[in-house]
Amino acid sequence: GWLGCGAKPGLRSEGERCPVMAMDAKVVASDRRVDTASPQRCMATLESQKEVTTPPKTPSKRPRVQSPLNADGGFRGGALMPYKVCELVTKTVWAHAQAQASKAQTANDLGAEASCPSAPSRKRSHAHEQSVHPAKVAAFSEAPHFFAKGCDFSQSQSQSQTRASEEFGDVLQRMGLEDIPCGAEALARVRAMALAALAYWQEVTTDLTRAAGSLARFLGHQRRLFWGRQPWRGVNLGGWLLLEPGPSCRFWKRHGPATCEWELMVRLREQLGEVGAEATLRTHRETFITEDDFRRIRDAGFNAVRIPFGYWVVMGPANGEAYIGPCLEYVDRAVAWCKAYGLQALLDLHGAPGGESGDRPCGRERRDWNWQEWRMEDSLEALKVLARRYCGHPSVTGISVCNEPSDRLPVEVLCEFYHRACSVIREAGMPPDEVAIVLPVYRTERLDEIWRHWNRQYDGFARHVNVTFDLHLYHCFGPWWQRQSLGNHLRMTKRHRKILRRGPAGLGGG
Repeated sequence: GWLGCGAKPGLRSEGERCPVMAMDAKVVASDRRVDTASPQRCMATLESQKEVTTPPKTPSKRPRVQSPLNADGGFRGGALMPYKVCELVTKTVWAHAQAQASKAQTANDLGAEASCPSAPSRKRSHAHEQSVHPAKVAAFSEAPHFFAKGCDFSQSQSQSQTRASEEFGDVLQRMGLEDIPCGAEALARVRAMALAALAYWQEVTTDLTRAAGSLARFLGHQRRLFWGRQPWRGVNLGGWLLLEPGPSCRFWKRHGPATCEWELMVRLREQLGEVGAEATLRTHRETFITEDDFRRIRDAGFNAVRIPFGYWVVMGPANGEAYIGPCLEYVDRAVAWCKAYGLQALLDLHGAPGGESGDRPCGRERRDWNWQEWRMEDSLEALKVLARRYCGHPSVTGISVCNEPSDRLPVEVLCEFYHRACSVIREAGMPPDEVAIVLPVYRTERLDEIWRHWNRQYDGFARHVNVTFDLHLYHCFGPWWQRQSLGNHLRMTKRHRKILRRGPAGLGGG
């Protein structure tokens, strides 16, 4: 899980400089110094059980044809196997588990019919009706010992491990990768993936909660095979490349009133003219976040930054729109500073063309907004530009396809956009072993609905590797939250932890 975005007065700034935004709540920045010695209060992770005490070393940029091994024979970034091997292993484990569960379901249906001929046969889920394509996993056409149902734990651990290691070596040899070492941890995780995948396919038609837990275990073991990065523990650079009244409150007080960036740009032009408005916004972008902020983020113990921006930063505004752009040079500057200070960067398309909602975080607040106004084709084009520009950059380890989509958006439309966005990003040059894709769910009320459609219609987490949902669990908006004691907030945090364990999901906001 990840994120938490909004303003926190974690680090002090001078003049018009912005306090660094920590990702835990949307709180208006102030000028007071606040203790940053306990960054764990505002950090959320993809693996909440792990503790990170130092920023990760930034791996060197590698060409696609380069060997996956380091000079000492280990895999780059601490991964347990090359991604192309992990991809084939995943397809085979998933397909084998699906076939096993489908076979067992068919046997149960036939048994039920035999015992009660008049009873109608049980309907299977859409996922079970999908065919398995052995051609996609030809290198593993004969499922090795460690993919088998139950993994045959009747043998001693050493015998089982030896046999699995030999069979895995045969698979690598058929692929021409016999020189690539795969240790005991890799084998153990593959075996655990097989058990979790089988459990998922057995549970998905009867108990979604248990199925979600099994899927989360499957994806956790899979990700560890090819992903050697540390979990994101970072801060949000809100109010910099997309203006909001909270994070950029000083700029707002000086040039407002306005409710969103769109209205503020209209007002700036009325006050200062086109040239004056552009110059004023350029000064803000040059001074609000600087290199010194990245140094202090690293020194505070964080290892990542989330960089939110509107699509106009990438492509420029459409005809008739009030935004000012493009200005990708600031994103270039940010990822360069991330590299210099050993930080990971999550690129966040925070404001989509036409808006993913009618709320101010996407750039323009509109009460009459409807979801058909979201120009999804233009959003995909912006994501393609970002992916092509930053693919292979050693610090760019994540990309978020939008922010806080409206509840009015039909779940079928949202999941179709997410499916296409994942494909566009991967095809543009950002592979799963280098960049994670963040898909915002926003509110927990829609999590079950989106999770169910994403998995049943798209087999989403198996088809699109290294993808996570993004949940925004605010504890600050509304009078109910403001009346709660610290104890109640902690109890709600424990409840949220159970939600996060139901799938690959992280914490965000802003």
